[in-house]
Amino acid sequence: MHDGAHQTLVGIDGCAEGWICVTMAGRSFRAFVALSLEEILKQVTPDVVAIDVPIGLADVGERLCDTTARKILRPPRASSVFSVPVRATLSASIYSEACERHFQADGRRMSKQAFAILPKIREANDLLSTRPKLRSLFHEIHPELCFALWNGGRAMLHSKKKHDGRAERERLIETRWPGLRMALERELRIFRYEADDLNDALAALWTADRISTGAAALVPPVPTFDSNGITMQMRA
Repeated sequence: MHDGAHQTLVGIDGCAEGWICVTMAGRSFRAFVALSLEEILKQVTPDVVAIDVPIGLADVGERLCDTTARKILRPPRASSVFSVPVRATLSASIYSEACERHFQADGRRMSKQAFAILPKIREANDLLSTRPKLRSLFHEIHPELCFALWNGGRAMLHSKKKHDGRAERERLIETRWPGLRMALERELRIFRYEADDLNDALAALWTADRISTGAAALVPPVPTFDSNGITMQMRA
């Protein structure tokens, strides 16, 4: 493994305008919002990317990384790991079509929450399918899993949308990087995003740092692969 201090590390989370991205190169940090993952790659040459989006899609059934993550988090945070749509839904343009394709594939309907991020899932899938060299750079994370490990193995007590939930996550961020979050907020003032989007991107960055040094947890420990050969495994 390389020394993370000499690498460009990137944490990415989805937001209303596209993707919120936080980068770390040594002691230098940067934050911006991009419309697409391609745009991020034009602005940054990353060594490690940790991103909150499903990477690799099952043809049928649940992904093992999702069911494993739920077991680690336990209620009530386990519900934050929603069922990822199967590959057959990728080209669906409306919810009813996606639901029907999902049902035809494995007998389950698709949640509206999953459909809402289908464009981002599709974008990540298209990028890694057409540019396979990026697969070794991009790593799937789930922010709640990252925060749980960051917190000594204890999942967050409150929802990230609640005041207490935001506070407990930001305490971890402040302890790791004093003053950074406030500085990034100033940098991001021209963009449209939610407070939890930035917190989740910083959880991804924390994990990118762990990936760079070989310290990241693997969920599940042994990866599975989708029909395109893309890894279905989270880092935390």
